[in-house]
Amino acid sequence: MLELKVDGFSGPLDLLLDLIERKQLDITELSLAQVADQYWQHVESEQDLEPDALADFILIGSKLLYIKSCALLPSAAPPKEELRRDEGIAAAELTRMVEEYKRFRDAAEILSELEEKGQRTYTRLAPGKDIPLPPGLEGVTVDTLMEAVREALARKPPEPEEAILEIEPVTVDEKIGELSLTLERARGRLAFRPLLAACQTRTEIVVLFLALLEMIKAGRLWAEQDRPFGDITLVETAPEPA
Repeated sequence: MLELKVDGFSGPLDLLLDLIERKQLDITELSLAQVADQYWQHVESEQDLEPDALADFILIGSKLLYIKSCALLPSAAPPKEELRRDEGIAAAELTRMVEEYKRFRDAAEILSELEEKGQRTYTRLAPGKDIPLPPGLEGVTVDTLMEAVREALARKPPEPEEAILEIEPVTVDEKIGELSLTLERARGRLAFRPLLAACQTRTEIVVLFLALLEMIKAGRLWAEQDRPFGDITLVETAPEPA
């Protein structure tokens, strides 16, 4: 487990969130950039990154970012009715985030189970009888996908905290929609690494990865690699007959 060491705190990430939520630690004095950098160093030092650990970090980090945003953004003591409404919206948004990362964990667990069984390919769980399997479905594993994501993240500098506050968030569902449209325009085949390179921020890279796992789980696309260290190609599957 990652042990953070930042100004005024030393311990695991979940304890940091707990202290801040109980107002025992002032989040305005905490550098989230330091937290992100230490986590990234931890990721680079790990041989195998657990999907659950990645999901937990994104979820807790999102909560910390939201709390700090509320603390830093100027406010003029809004009416109680408006405050209650904003709190309700925030609670609903955090609930949605939790549900999204639970979906990610489910998708990652399925991929991990396939890998443990020795399967080197990821196909539809229940392909239709009239839908042939595409050629070249070999060599794609969770580690292969994660390595491509690590490379893309390493090329993107961390976003300054001030800039993060201005970035319009992109949800996994929105990224799935974008990916579906891009696949349609590309006639059902896309190289994965150029998609990662086109992402504007590290956050968008992670959301794209979650969207990919979700679509693989749902049987909406395959991921294939025709040779070791070659590019990963995303292949859209044919829809089930009505």
